[in-house]
Amino acid sequence: MYAEHREARYAPPPLLTRMTLVGLHGRKSGRGFYDYSADPPTPLGLGV
Repeated sequence: MYAEHREARYAPPPLLTRMTLVGLHGRKSGRGFYDYSADPPTPLGLGV
């Protein structure tokens, strides 16, 4: 929505932007806020 409307309230949070740039896409890539290679998934501790 941000690309279409250019309003700050629709902009993605900086943390999600950085995670996407480095390839942390969650379950899709096996890592995101959690490491999905472990069972059960363990938090990565991204400094949040």
